[in-house]
Amino acid sequence: MRPDTSSLDRWFSVPQPRPAAPMQLFCLPWAGAGAGAFQGWAAAAGPGLEVLPMVLPGREGRFSEPFGIDIGELTDAVSARADRPYAIYGHSMGGRLGFEVTRELTRRGQPLPRRLYLGGCRPPDHVEPLAELSEVSDEELLGRLIELGGLPEELLAEPELCELLLPVLRADFTWLHEYVYQPGPPIEVPIEAFAGADDKSISVEAMRGWARHTSAGFTLSVEPGGHFFLRERRDHILDRVRA
Repeated sequence: MRPDTSSLDRWFSVPQPRPAAPMQLFCLPWAGAGAGAFQGWAAAAGPGLEVLPMVLPGREGRFSEPFGIDIGELTDAVSARADRPYAIYGHSMGGRLGFEVTRELTRRGQPLPRRLYLGGCRPPDHVEPLAELSEVSDEELLGRLIELGGLPEELLAEPELCELLLPVLRADFTWLHEYVYQPGPPIEVPIEAFAGADDKSISVEAMRGWARHTSAGFTLSVEPGGHFFLRERRDHILDRVRA
């Protein structure tokens, strides 16, 4: 069952609605992040693209809701909001979510994205080493993410902020830890992948493994930067989406 209008709205942060734009881009964040991970994307996209960062349960405007990731509910939200040609961009954990949403859309026979864009995301049939962070201490969890560039080091001096962030991080890394890839046919959607040249969590070669998960074409771009290269390469990624 598709969400009603009121429940659908909570899934999206739409700072600049563009109902006349010919294309939509649904954005899925990395572990511990929310729609704010794509701050500035809507303004940078221009009038031809409506950017729709997704808000997952337990964070931002859905802070009071229980944590949890449900692919069926994510798919419901995307299919209900997609009212014109669209694409999906997922970064790190968000890439795996985007892939599973695309597979679920395929199973349902619903309109598919024109392209699936993936950044810094290990193929689904590879074990995700970052999933082990669901079982480490708070200090090690925060330290590893600071090392990867996902969190500012100054955060450690703000215990109240850490207390708010840690449950989200643990919920997301638990989802990654419990994720089991179910083999199936390649998706009939082109995959365009982006890899950080200096990414410490996934190699460029590992990113090439996404090629076997699509029957519609695969391309890989190596971007300057580490795991969170999308911050500096936002405009380049948006150029690729609009191309």
